Amino acid sequence: MGCMSEEGFKEPLLSEIDRLEQRFLVGRDGEVRLFHDRLCSNSGGIINLYGTGGVGKSYLLNEFRRISLCAGKKYLQIDCRALSRNPADFHYHLLRLVGDPALSTVQTNDIGHLTDSCVNAIRAYAGDEMPILVLDTFEAIGELEYWLREELLSRLMPDILVVVSGRFALQGVWIASPGWRQHITRMPLAELDFKAVGQYLERSGISIEGSLQHIWARTKGHPLTLSLLVATMLAGAESPTAFMDDKDVFPHVVANWLREAPDPEMRELVEAAAILREFNHELLNFVLEKRVTSEQFHRLITYSFVQRVERGWLLHDLLRDAVGIAFRRSSPDLHNRLWLRAVTYYTEKIKRSAKKGAAARENTEFRYYIANLFIPFMLYRQTITYHVEQLHPANWAEAEQYLEERLVTAKDRSAVFVDRKTNEQFTFVVTAKESLYTLKHIRLKELYEIDPSCIKLFRDEKGKIIGLMEFIPINERTMEYLMSRPISSSYFNQISEAERKALCVPGHTIAGYFVKTLDMYDLFDPGMMLATVSTFIHYLLTAGYVVATSISNPITDSFADSLGLEKTTIVHYDYDGQTPMPYRVLDTRGNKIMNYLNKMITSFGLSETKDEDKDEVKPKDRLSIREREVVNQLMKGRSNKEIANELFLSETTVKKHLTNIFDKLGVKNRAQLISLYKGD
Repeated sequence: MGCMSEEGFKEPLLSEIDRLEQRFLVGRDGEVRLFHDRLCSNSGGIINLYGTGGVGKSYLLNEFRRISLCAGKKYLQIDCRALSRNPADFHYHLLRLVGDPALSTVQTNDIGHLTDSCVNAIRAYAGDEMPILVLDTFEAIGELEYWLREELLSRLMPDILVVVSGRFALQGVWIASPGWRQHITRMPLAELDFKAVGQYLERSGISIEGSLQHIWARTKGHPLTLSLLVATMLAGAESPTAFMDDKDVFPHVVANWLREAPDPEMRELVEAAAILREFNHELLNFVLEKRVTSEQFHRLITYSFVQRVERGWLLHDLLRDAVGIAFRRSSPDLHNRLWLRAVTYYTEKIKRSAKKGAAARENTEFRYYIANLFIPFMLYRQTITYHVEQLHPANWAEAEQYLEERLVTAKDRSAVFVDRKTNEQFTFVVTAKESLYTLKHIRLKELYEIDPSCIKLFRDEKGKIIGLMEFIPINERTMEYLMSRPISSSYFNQISEAERKALCVPGHTIAGYFVKTLDMYDLFDPGMMLATVSTFIHYLLTAGYVVATSISNPITDSFADSLGLEKTTIVHYDYDGQTPMPYRVLDTRGNKIMNYLNKMITSFGLSETKDEDKDEVKPKDRLSIREREVVNQLMKGRSNKEIANELFLSETTVKKHLTNIFDKLGVKNRAQLISLYKGD
């Protein structure tokens, strides 16, 4: 790394933690050398860093940050999970990072102006140096990808070095276009080799004699598993041969990871955090319906499996999946209760933000929680990855291929539906013919010429297009189309002249959306259903006015009812020429958003949070949700052992919960507790 020494390698800038982390970075010499050479030569472009969860992407990005810092470069890192899938939110995050004073004065949704502002902010921040922009967790970028590539990065290349980090390699236009392909250097991150594992053990102070072979066999060089196993060994919890008979070491490592939170109250915080997309002190208090002390919260955020993000903290994704799935299986009712509390929290946040005219961040969080409520069987929701992109010339052929394949692969599909109100379960079938009703009305070129943003494509984690949707903006530019084409014409011709006039806003603005098409290879596939639901809710929350129509079946009807879309008296016959299909409308313009959110909360069996309700504290309100579960079992006359079995806890944990309950409520035994609860 000679060139940095010549230009003044600023080692004093590194903290002691940075130096220690550098020492434990093994097996990544090639990746580090490539990044270093790019900085030395001031060569811009895109480094595409990708690999599976826990393979060390974040650790390597930290090294890139240190190298940039020592080279005197300006390093900007954005976690794509924090973005709301629109240029305005990216602009906001960027200006916050660079400390631009214009942050409080720029209030616009004009794409051109936002792009100019982002370009100028990056160039001003970097000065004469080449800036480094890191986009982490890129699989969460969503619809923002098109603007980022075609508008922002196209203006900054080749005078910027961009690191795109995620679980999957860049695909689609990034690779299909020769112009973009020449800018991209792929950096796949694999497991560590045998030699690197040995280096890591030696630097950790573990004798490799007798240990290396066992540890290599159990971890296969997976960096996260290796580091956790070594940490467990150093703590004296396990020997290297402890896992010899197990096929998968990770469950053991997770269990030892959680030894950092041994007492019931801290384990309860970890379980709650596993449910949340991101968390902070205020959110945990609300979700758990109790006061989490500052000391408890500080302990939580200092655990090794918790990481800081821009607006809070989150658990490492692998641990979050493991804990979240186990929690949902062992305590489904409690899991659902905490999930609904998160929905309530963001509902109230949206209400407050809506009064100020800005609720993009809250909408993103609300969409995350509420989308999963409509897919109760989505146990592995965290592991499903998809993204949405706009139709454009570079992916046009793929879109046409998707439509052709849908026509020849359509088949009858069945789904099991559970009525939320009655818990009645039954199976229904959507025929191949019914699944193609909307497909025959898709006209890519015609709609693209009216507004290129109308058509979006869904891709799975392998880059394959799995679905297509048509969301048509409603304004004066599209009204003629909406009034003259099948599926939409019946509605827009039958509303009043006054209503139509109110929707004819200028062409550069949007009064709402008409949802013409939501088409998937298999709409009942959990991953495809999540993609559809999440995207649909995004438009519901951002549009203010949405008109939709679809084939009527138990799932689509229940979904529409649950989201508050009201059935109108207007129908169309455009699917098969004889069956009347109703339109659904959701209007949350202006103050109507308040009524809508209240209705949603009520539909989930919850009530609005009111300040006056906080004054009277009943005995049970002093307990955590887990403690209330223990009391409920106790009230049924169950022993400690029976309670432990019912709640999937150890008897020791049940005893600790009872001790806490007695202390909080000022009782000395079970009899007094039962008497107190009966009198409450």
